[in-house]
Amino acid sequence: MSSLELLTPVCHAIAALFPGQVEVVLHDLKSQRIAVLVNAMSPRKPGDDSLTDIGDFQANLTADDTIGPYLKSNSDGAKLRSVSALIRDDTGAPAALLCMNLRVDALEAAKNLLAQLTSTAQDINDSAFIKNDWREVTNAIIAATLKELKISFNQLRRSERQVIVSRLLAADVFAARGSADFVAEALGISRASLYSLIKQCRASAAPAERA
Repeated sequence: MSSLELLTPVCHAIAALFPGQVEVVLHDLKSQRIAVLVNAMSPRKPGDDSLTDIGDFQANLTADDTIGPYLKSNSDGAKLRSVSALIRDDTGAPAALLCMNLRVDALEAAKNLLAQLTSTAQDINDSAFIKNDWREVTNAIIAATLKELKISFNQLRRSERQVIVSRLLAADVFAARGSADFVAEALGISRASLYSLIKQCRASAAPAERA
């Protein structure tokens, strides 16, 4: 079985994974014609001349027999991100060139949308509405501290909980009614353990205040 026959189902599998988004072209380097074309994005068809597509491909070939990724434009003006792989025969001679062209216009639109949503979320988080909600402040302080200490919630020890409690005290979270219950649950400890941490934090802060 030839390399082209072996690669035909691979071409269809790649195209099936990205329906309508990836064009897969298998060029027969011996005949210089397109052997397989799936998810066609241009007026080409199997049997067409390959020379306009592949040109002097060996000039851009890397040590691992690949080219790209590189950007190019489709016939309809769409941006494509492409990558190619050289297929060699049993003797090591170039036999085929497998090219995959991904449409990036939809991805760029999604990227822009996510950027807008992220920006909106940041604006909301910085708003007075969120800052005045002590529950949101508590969650934000816990999340920021975990990120800063590079640990997960399940890795929290008493020393890390003390850091969080000291920051909650500085943010005046415990002035709110019901905050002790909320914080104790958020930290996965009992109210007694929380009050012990608060007492310890205040005792540690007292010498500094007197100084």
